[in-house]
Amino acid sequence: MYAGHLGFALGAYSFRRTIPLWLILIAAQLPDWLDAGMCMGNLDRGPYGLYTHGIAAVAIGAVVFGAIALLLSRDLAGALIVAGVVLSHYLLDYFTGLKPTWSGGPIIGLDLYSRPVMDLVLETITVVAGWLLYRRTLPASVRSDGMVYATLFMLIALQLVAGVVLALSLGGHIKC
Repeated sequence: MYAGHLGFALGAYSFRRTIPLWLILIAAQLPDWLDAGMCMGNLDRGPYGLYTHGIAAVAIGAVVFGAIALLLSRDLAGALIVAGVVLSHYLLDYFTGLKPTWSGGPIIGLDLYSRPVMDLVLETITVVAGWLLYRRTLPASVRSDGMVYATLFMLIALQLVAGVVLALSLGGHIKC
C-alpha cells in the first residue's frame, strides 16, 4: 500500500488537527521510507523487510513518532493518533503484501500486490475516504478548489504508477 497510507493519514488528521500534517504524512510512510533508505545503502533489510516492516520495528516507530508529535503539539490524543497511524502501516500492508511478524516468525498477508486490479481498487477506496475526511477540515471557501481535487487525483495517479511498477517487478515483490 503506497498512496493508501497517505489517504489513511489524511483521514486520521481530520480527527485531530493539532498535530502537524507533515508529521502524520511521514508517520504513515515511515516503514517504507526506512526500507528505501536501507535499500539505497545496500543494508540488510531482513526477510521481507523484517527490520522496517516487522511488528517490533513498526511498534518502535510508533513510539518514536508519537513522542515527536507530543513534543511538537503538547496534545496526548494527537500523539496517540500519530502513533496509531504508524501502527496502521502494518495492518494496511497485511492486505496488500506479505509482511514479517518477528524474527523467525511467520510471513503473513493477503498479497493483493499479486492482484494489481484488486490492490488498486482497495487503495483508491482508502485514498478517497481519507481525502473526503480531510477535505471537510478545510475552510468551505477552498473545499472545491482545483488544488484540493488535484491532491486526490495525484494520489490516485501515484498508486496507479506504483501498481504498474509492482506488476512489472519480479513476481510482485520488488527487490533492492
